[in-house]
Amino acid sequence: MYDVIVVGAGPSGLNAALILGRALRKVLLVDSGEPRNARAHAMNGFLSRDGIDPAEFRRIAREDLAKYESVTVRDVAVSSISAGEAGASVELADGTTEQAHSVLLTVGRRDRLPEVDGVAELWGQGVYGCPYCHGFEVRGQKLAVLGAETSAAHLAVQLTRYSQDVVLFTNGTPDFDEEAAAALKVCEVEVRTEPVEQVTGADGRLTGVRVAGETVARDAMFLKTPLDAHGELAEALGCELMDDGSVRIDEHGHTSVDRIYAAGEAARLPNWPSPWIHAVTSAALGAMVALSIDHDLIVADVRAKFGM
Repeated sequence: MYDVIVVGAGPSGLNAALILGRALRKVLLVDSGEPRNARAHAMNGFLSRDGIDPAEFRRIAREDLAKYESVTVRDVAVSSISAGEAGASVELADGTTEQAHSVLLTVGRRDRLPEVDGVAELWGQGVYGCPYCHGFEVRGQKLAVLGAETSAAHLAVQLTRYSQDVVLFTNGTPDFDEEAAAALKVCEVEVRTEPVEQVTGADGRLTGVRVAGETVARDAMFLKTPLDAHGELAEALGCELMDDGSVRIDEHGHTSVDRIYAAGEAARLPNWPSPWIHAVTSAALGAMVALSIDHDLIVADVRAKFGM
């Protein structure tokens, strides 16, 4: 029986397993092999690993875990989880079932891309979702933003810090408020409202945006993608979810179900305006919740010794 089964080997799950391994906890880390940043060439903003290939980051992290004998890593998806007074049971896709005192869900999120020709093909390779992650690398270039909402207008204004040439493509009638419209004008962001026919690229990089039969030359595009939480396992367990699909947690990472914890992109406190979706913050949250889990296990161990 494991002390903890960690579901998901992104930055949050990897860092949680590291902390728990150093605490001599018996840990099973399982992962389905579908990272959100699989198509990205670089993971930026992570101290000492700035610009690293995401696959290389995961390789190094697993190498770090290998020296902790109490930590086991398996590349297998989770089929179902159940929890009760005696512990938690995790059924894996290979037909095996593992038992643990606690389960930590670090299942992440998936981007819901707009149905515009070329966006999916160039995602992570010219089309991006986060200026903090990729804005520095495209500074001074011809930038595009795709979206008709106020959030897209805010993103376009933010990108004028990186470039004086930013065009907002709304792909139809814009739906942003007056304040956002005024900010676009003040920051000299060009707004194109025609339907976007295609996002073009060559050799793995974006080259332009085609509207009204014209291709507007662009070097990179940013957009605000809705983020769907991988909340199926949490929902099946009966964990309380937020309106955006995030698993609701308290400041220690507890969910509404005993023995089930959550951390990373798919979990948040009610007072957070949105999930933290950067690799470095996910890793930090994984460490924080791991410390909470270890504390809870210490309390449980002491109570068991005294028959409490």
